[in-house]
Amino acid sequence: MNPDPRRIRGEIRVALALALAAALFFLVLGALRDPLAHLAGDEGTYLAMATSLARDGDLRFTEADREWAESHPSGPVTLILQQTGAGIAYSKPVLYALWGAPFVALAGERGLAAANAAALVLGLVAGWAWLRRRADRGRAALVLATFAGAGAILPQIAWWMTEALQVGLALAGLALALGRARSATADDPGAWGRLLERPWALPVGAVLRGLLASLRDPNLLIALLPAAFYAAERSWRRAFAALALTLATLAAVLALTAALGGARNPYRAVRASFDAASGYPAGPGAAAVREQFDRHRATQTLRARPRLEPERSAVATLTFFAGRHTGLLVYFPFVIALLPAALRRPDRLAVVLLAGAAACAAFYLVWMPGNYFGGEGFVGNRYILPVLALLLLAPARLPGRLAIAAAWGVALVAGASAATSVARHTAADPWSQSHAHAGLFRLLPYESTAGAIAGRRDRYWSGDFLRFVDPFAEAGPDSFRIFAGRAPAEVVVATYWPGTPLRFLVAASGPGSVLEVSDWAGRWEFPLTGPEEGERRQLLAVEPSRAWRRHSFWWTPDLPNYRVRALRFALRSASGAGEATLRYLGRGAALAEIHAAELLAGELPERGVAGGTARLELAVRNTGGAPWSSRTPIPVLWGYRFVAADGQGAGEARAALPREVAPGEELRQELAVGWPQRPGRYRLEVDLVREDLAWFGDAGPGPLLAGDVEIEPGAP
Repeated sequence: MNPDPRRIRGEIRVALALALAAALFFLVLGALRDPLAHLAGDEGTYLAMATSLARDGDLRFTEADREWAESHPSGPVTLILQQTGAGIAYSKPVLYALWGAPFVALAGERGLAAANAAALVLGLVAGWAWLRRRADRGRAALVLATFAGAGAILPQIAWWMTEALQVGLALAGLALALGRARSATADDPGAWGRLLERPWALPVGAVLRGLLASLRDPNLLIALLPAAFYAAERSWRRAFAALALTLATLAAVLALTAALGGARNPYRAVRASFDAASGYPAGPGAAAVREQFDRHRATQTLRARPRLEPERSAVATLTFFAGRHTGLLVYFPFVIALLPAALRRPDRLAVVLLAGAAACAAFYLVWMPGNYFGGEGFVGNRYILPVLALLLLAPARLPGRLAIAAAWGVALVAGASAATSVARHTAADPWSQSHAHAGLFRLLPYESTAGAIAGRRDRYWSGDFLRFVDPFAEAGPDSFRIFAGRAPAEVVVATYWPGTPLRFLVAASGPGSVLEVSDWAGRWEFPLTGPEEGERRQLLAVEPSRAWRRHSFWWTPDLPNYRVRALRFALRSASGAGEATLRYLGRGAALAEIHAAELLAGELPERGVAGGTARLELAVRNTGGAPWSSRTPIPVLWGYRFVAADGQGAGEARAALPREVAPGEELRQELAVGWPQRPGRYRLEVDLVREDLAWFGDAGPGPLLAGDVEIEPGAP
């Protein structure tokens, strides 16, 4: 039966319109956020590798590489380097750098985006050839446009990472190797479709899959699928050719990796991260910097056995399908069309491809259930991207119009939500996850490995780990602030001790302020200030819901798994303005510490000059039962405050202690006191303060120093 030419033309026009709309959408999203202005995570290393190859043809880390990393326009670049017998080199798979280096040489750093686009086009051309063997041009165009546009594949072009290359290699390698696995059912498969029947298609596809396996170890599961299929079909010659050429290519790339970097597998080499703070192991001071390889080694090993932790794998599975940063259904809606089509009366090839996809997913869900597929820094589940190529090739019959429309419907909802969030929050968060700060994605489960404690988002307070998920809290050295009228701030809290509550010391300003705390199963309100009250401090005990995840950290292998909770903090006030400062106290052990001080030396002046400064020589002894420190969740600080003759407060200030003071120990320190700007008679109190909790003198004996001071006018 000949297909209807009008239907074909109509479907082609719809496919082109959808493809154009998707491309424009992602271009606008990229223009709003400008992801190319930032180098995050592995991107810096891959860019440095391609640049190094284009500059001097090797991947050794030399003085020229150090100068490039230190002077990059976006700021000093974080690099992952390895130490081997051959010296220090970059520690990432070399294939991506080899692919991108010519583009960088021709077009500069942004040539990597062109390299990603070229790799993706290679794969989509192969996908077009595959689909043309199954359907006419209209339906093939609709399905290919849905695969490329109804999901987060196109945005991978904007990140200088391997994902676009992996998708291209997976599509091309599998389509070429399996072209003869199914007989063509289209009346005219076209010139591209007939290419898959050529004798050279199988060996070329095997080589491409070997290249794919060199980029990430689990990709070998994908690379071996053609050999598995031909073995099941008892086509031994094809099975042997597919297997032998794939493994030979992989071995060749590993040998090249060893020649360029000194190790066949960079993930198992002695490796570490370097940045401007730690220094780079080349040039001045390189010998001292190399100690980073021993102090903060990041060598990885692949477990031979799965972890078999059902609870953690269950959480990983949930986030795999519906996570805020990795959810399969919201980041790749084309699955809604392709997966049911593949499951509908599958042939042997569909079974093999779907089994391969399930095996790859199981690897990440069981062998690495705490990793969450690298979703934290990139749009969508980047580890699973090459697996999605299997879904395009698996269906024996292509999905119909209704399934395709459903996929685009979900993509429209997800895209509109992402665009709204980016438009609202890009000023606060220019990074790749700004799309997840509002709308649909904000409602999904949050996933995080919580694996770093040195970054701008991460803190280690009261013996527990805290990660600030979004930009809506201002995290300081020992507290965080939230503001009325701003989106709720989300904080991941990881505790290794059983039970609750979690205690917070809160200082609020603004009349009628109310703190709302919520988690996955509950919501609590805490009135902070009254309708006429401008400021107040209080201790809050939050009883959160059951911990939704257990996590063991590499820096505390001797401790039990942490209990992880994601809490949201929102502040509202009657006036619409106000702020609250929260100090996390964990179990509140610090509240039981007894602090007391004895003044050994020090006196107040009787007069001062308005706007001037006086310096007080003070000596005190710690007579309490706990050390004083200005670097704890409730820091101990010097404080002074003025009270005017009319009883009104006239300001106060703080100063940090220079060191920790143990019980019984003495401290001598010079304290600078700034006099009020307005002349008059004031009462001055100088004391030690447990910030946001109490002045030492409030417990009964009064401040360490107190007296009246006459503030005289300054010189005209």
